[in-house]
Amino acid sequence: MIPRQLEPEVMDTREEAVDYDAMDHSEVNQQFAASLLPLIIACQQQQTIAGNTQPIRILDLGTGTALIPIEICRHIPQLQIIATDLAAEMLKIAQQNIQRAGLAETILLEHADAKQLPCENQSFDGMICNSLIHHIPEPQSVFAEIKRVLKPGGFLFLRDLLRPDSLTELDRLVTCYAADANLHQRQMFQDSLHAALTLNEVRELLSSCDWTTTAAQITSDRHWTVSLRL
Repeated sequence: MIPRQLEPEVMDTREEAVDYDAMDHSEVNQQFAASLLPLIIACQQQQTIAGNTQPIRILDLGTGTALIPIEICRHIPQLQIIATDLAAEMLKIAQQNIQRAGLAETILLEHADAKQLPCENQSFDGMICNSLIHHIPEPQSVFAEIKRVLKPGGFLFLRDLLRPDSLTELDRLVTCYAADANLHQRQMFQDSLHAALTLNEVRELLSSCDWTTTAAQITSDRHWTVSLRL
């Protein structure tokens, strides 16, 4: 197994934000939304039974340019998503994307650090996060915050890159999935793979929160996913 090689925690240059937004994430984002929908629907049904008519409140950590919240709202519009990121340049493009999608009242942006969230305890029905964890030097801090702000009975859906076993496999993934990208985009993808966690490392983080470790599974040749109802 290749050692973890950290990359910058925040992608906050204009070039990084523009290149990230321009990369074709459509298939991955659609898969993320499709896998998440059953958790949202189950949560809505639970609220209906309890007589709660409020929209499901979801916190999105590391939203980037907000492409995933937009994709989710195309399927279930009756939500309130607080989409956070520590990169101001990402949020500038995210705001444009949200306005273009007509979702400014549904998706609210907030400049926030996932390691120290400006949120009350047990204030969200669900937590989602795509490709943020590999940016965090000590991911335990993010998992502790997730546990703090989620309501009892809430849901957690995380997906991120999986660190390859070898440099040969890393190079194969970059060639396979970033062949049409520019040099900067290819380097970003390569750096992210090198900074990613292994499945065992993710399961150790779940165990530290007293959560079921088998909620973390390998879901593609380059991703792990945590899907969990608390």
